[in-house]
Amino acid sequence: MRKETGMPLSVFFLKYFLYVSAAVTFICLGAVFILNVLVAKDLIYPANYAQKQAEAAREGIERAPSVSRDLIPGLCQYAVFDLEGNMTDGNIGKTRLKTAWEAVSGKRASRGENYYKVVRREREYVVLQYQIIPQYKSETLRRYLWPPQNLLMLAVLFMAVFSVVVIALRFSRALKKKLDSLIAVTEKIQGQDLDFAVEKGDIREINSILTAMDKMRHELKTSLETQWKAEQERKEQIGALAHDLKTPLTVIRGNAEILYDTDLTEEQAGSVGFIEESSLKMQNYIKMLIELSKDTETCRPRHQKNSLPAFLQDIGETARGICSSRKIRFKLKVRSEREEFFGDASLLSRALNNILSNAAEYSPSGGAVAMEVFEENEYLAFSVSDNGKGFSSAALKHAASQFYMEDASRNSKLHYGIGLYAADRIARQHGGLLVLENQKEGRGAKVTLKIPLCSTAHSKKNAEQVFSNTSI
Repeated sequence: MRKETGMPLSVFFLKYFLYVSAAVTFICLGAVFILNVLVAKDLIYPANYAQKQAEAAREGIERAPSVSRDLIPGLCQYAVFDLEGNMTDGNIGKTRLKTAWEAVSGKRASRGENYYKVVRREREYVVLQYQIIPQYKSETLRRYLWPPQNLLMLAVLFMAVFSVVVIALRFSRALKKKLDSLIAVTEKIQGQDLDFAVEKGDIREINSILTAMDKMRHELKTSLETQWKAEQERKEQIGALAHDLKTPLTVIRGNAEILYDTDLTEEQAGSVGFIEESSLKMQNYIKMLIELSKDTETCRPRHQKNSLPAFLQDIGETARGICSSRKIRFKLKVRSEREEFFGDASLLSRALNNILSNAAEYSPSGGAVAMEVFEENEYLAFSVSDNGKGFSSAALKHAASQFYMEDASRNSKLHYGIGLYAADRIARQHGGLLVLENQKEGRGAKVTLKIPLCSTAHSKKNAEQVFSNTSI
């Protein structure tokens, strides 16, 4: 296999890691620079300024007859201990007195951020407490603001987090851009749009995936074309066979009818009747095969906006014609105020006619077939019910399967297991479904065809997904 060109993915990640490192380093150096500028402008004291003050004040404290507040440097706190360790004066907090006395005994010279300087006098000890950090020159700022280094550290942390977020967003956009070609190829293959050229990027690993997907695209295209050709050949063979059978059947039926004009015994007349009846049944089978052959050649549904009232009027007229020939009443009830729907009106009309024809076929003479139109859970539903025997438990599972017939329930000599199968396929081509059930109250079956209440584009997408797996 040819080695893919482009930048390794590890280098791509390393580049953005270096961006983050450079940004954090720049921010830290900037904080140090700002601190030095503030010191140079005499706005803050350097970090060791308090320590120098304590050293300078030592000699004065040792020689003074008594320790007073004016001897203590401004950046220092102090405590005066007698020889037994009792505090006699000072402003060091009680929590730090123990540490200050430990400094006298030499056990500790610092704790945390506090440092201690011990001045020995004749009958007492003076302990100076100070911090080695930059301090504001202004006493007011020292009182109300955090120390300069703390503020700078907080600013550095904020800027570092901000920089990381900005770089991460830019990195995600860049990575998404690198993956766009991969996503585009995946979506096209999923939609079986296989006539395209794969455009590669500059990431080596992504290019390797694209190369593999391009090979998969080619293999899938070849497989689908082979499958399509085989399907076409099968349809042509079925169609040709069905048409070839029509001629000898016509001859058989014609000769059977001629025999009726001759003198026949009762037994011969029965045999001729059987021949004619069987020929008619075979003719219906052939008609079914031709119809099925045409169905498999059906194009993808032409989704477009249709008038619902006009569509229902056509369905109603056809349904009344189907029912009247069998002396069955037809009732149409519309519980939707929708004026339009999206879909292939021709295919949907055919599916509903199949359902209505089945319902009329299984209803007893003088019975009724009812059709109800309503909206339910973002679906437009067409529900057809009859007052026949209803579906058996097996039929509820398999009635929509191709060529399914069951003698125990809803049997008919003219039923070949195509009507509900075709209706189910048409419903699924529209992104909908076909629901088979028995009526909860009374006797009879109920078949509901549902299609989505959605835009044309969405309907087309659903239909294409279904069509890729099945065709009528």
